[in-house]
Amino acid sequence: MSQPLYAVADFCLIPMGTPTTSVGEYITECQRVLESMKDDGIRYEVHGYGTNLEGSFPVVCKAIERCHEAVHKLGALRIATDIRIGTRTDKPPPTFDAAAPGSQGSSAKAEEAAAAGGGGNADDWSRGLTENQRRKESVLRRLHADEAKGSA
Repeated sequence: MSQPLYAVADFCLIPMGTPTTSVGEYITECQRVLESMKDDGIRYEVHGYGTNLEGSFPVVCKAIERCHEAVHKLGALRIATDIRIGTRTDKPPPTFDAAAPGSQGSSAKAEEAAAAGGGGNADDWSRGLTENQRRKESVLRRLHADEAKGSA
């Protein structure tokens, strides 16, 4: 049997029928749920308008389901969720270093690799980063390279 698809998702869960417009309590609860799923292989990053997820397709779907369950338990009568999921088969899924910063980390891992002299090989600087962290770091590296060319 083959491995399940690797998925990258972005979701925004919107609780409705709540006493206030504040969503901090619900975001915190979803974050707790996602943190509890790290051993299942889920990686996440909370941002201003939702949450990025990475993992096997079934685990990503399960994470969103568990967030729904948790928010309903907090009293939300209805939940609307926007979800975008991407999969790819042209590259193998990333492997993450168990010691790498988990979900919320920035590009510290990439900076460590570059400082250790591993900046030349894309695999060296991106090892242990989520897909979204790799994209962000790649853009930052291109900007720094353009700035260096402009000042030379």
